[in-house]
Amino acid sequence: MKKTLVAVAAMAAVTGAMADVTISGFVDKGLNMTTLNNAGTKTSNRSIGPNAIGQDQITFAASEDLGSGMKAYANISVAPNIAAPSLAGDVGQVGVKGAFGDLRVGSDYGTTWYTANMADASGWGAGAGQVNKVGTGSANSNVIIYSLPSLMTGLNATLASRSAGAATGAGNAFAWLLNYTSGGLSAQYAAGSVSNPGAFYVNGGLGGRVDGLGTTYELATGNAKANATALTYDFGMAKLYLGYNTAKNSGSTRQTSSSYTYGVSAPLGSTPMSVGISMSGASYGNSSNTNTLKESGYSILAKYSLSKRTNLYVQTGQGTQTTPSGYSTRTTGLGITHSF
Repeated sequence: MKKTLVAVAAMAAVTGAMADVTISGFVDKGLNMTTLNNAGTKTSNRSIGPNAIGQDQITFAASEDLGSGMKAYANISVAPNIAAPSLAGDVGQVGVKGAFGDLRVGSDYGTTWYTANMADASGWGAGAGQVNKVGTGSANSNVIIYSLPSLMTGLNATLASRSAGAATGAGNAFAWLLNYTSGGLSAQYAAGSVSNPGAFYVNGGLGGRVDGLGTTYELATGNAKANATALTYDFGMAKLYLGYNTAKNSGSTRQTSSSYTYGVSAPLGSTPMSVGISMSGASYGNSSNTNTLKESGYSILAKYSLSKRTNLYVQTGQGTQTTPSGYSTRTTGLGITHSF
């Protein structure tokens, strides 16, 4: 449960208005044991880290009722690593919303990033065995985001624009997202384009990267486009997941990528336990297929809820590079998460 503080805004002396301020967060830490097979040479390591279920995060948020159905708000999130220890910036926005929709300015992850994450049944897209690495990447800065009023019952749309600040316009981006929810069904589609970014990382659409096992593959110069589709259906006794993502650039090598994820998660009867199983695959290459990388993987997450805010978990997964062959990595982690 979020701890809520009530603070008097700077304008209170004039308007008498009050600002609601909340502090919330999430911490995920586990013992991870990884074995890497690099063309027959095996190495193992042990580490303490997050990312089995979600990113460590602390968020400060404030809002003020402006009247007439309008509200102003701001939020700032930071990403701590209590095992390192270190502190990094994450996302932050200031905006206003009402009957006209929701308009905000600041930094955020891409629309394709959110869509690809939605299709992961075993964590949040960055866990062991997720070879498409949809949960990795960093937030985009200098963005303007507009969420339209609901177009119809269950249908929502968001537009986003990024200004790179370069005089040539290199790195400027535009993206959009459609989401439809009805009963247990949720469907989402997102697309984006970026102008001559220099290095366009394929998995996050407009931010992120895919690390091949033994090879790092990224789209080079040229205007780039990406899209992502996610479908989930919650039957109550189980939830199904399906996702598909593509990206390409218009440079001289015409590099492309595609990746998929499918899986199922379910509670184990009336117990506080649940299990999620996810399969994923990815392929990267150029138009002549002279440089091709293919991977496949699986991920399993078993979670035990000690309370609504605290979970114990076991996660295991393996990723295999099938073209060229000879590389695989397997990770097993034991951890705990806590939200506040």
